[in-house]
Amino acid sequence: MQRPAGAERGSATVLMAAVLGVGVLVGSTALAAAGHRAQAIRAQGSADAAATGAAAASVGLLPGGPCTVAGHLATANGAALAACELASATVRVSVVVGTGPFAVGAVAVAGPADEPCEQCVYGVPVGPRSPMSRSTRTRSCPGPTSTIDQGDTCQARRSS
Repeated sequence: MQRPAGAERGSATVLMAAVLGVGVLVGSTALAAAGHRAQAIRAQGSADAAATGAAAASVGLLPGGPCTVAGHLATANGAALAACELASATVRVSVVVGTGPFAVGAVAVAGPADEPCEQCVYGVPVGPRSPMSRSTRTRSCPGPTSTIDQGDTCQARRSS
């Protein structure tokens, strides 16, 4: 049985409309996800700034109360201060960016370290200073005090 010549007319249009609809759906989902990620980064930056400012105010580096300073900094960064908790000099701040179902929150903590660190650089713990053993690091020949030049100088003296 043969179909009439005009029976499949317009089927490409329906297929193209479906493909375009899926493309628009995928594109709008990607744009919404990118907007949400950008808002989350902005919220975390606002929370970090608010917590750092509040910690500075709690130790007297900035005038005003810690939570007041946190509120001003959060507002200046486009966020709303949701919570501010102060425990000695450590501050925990929670902020919200946006409203409704698209609101994004972030939390940040700032303050001095609880315990003094033996191997720290600016309060950040670091590992051992060198992976070499202690006997390898000791100077075996007199020379400059720099560890960079020490190897070259010792090798030059040994070979001569």
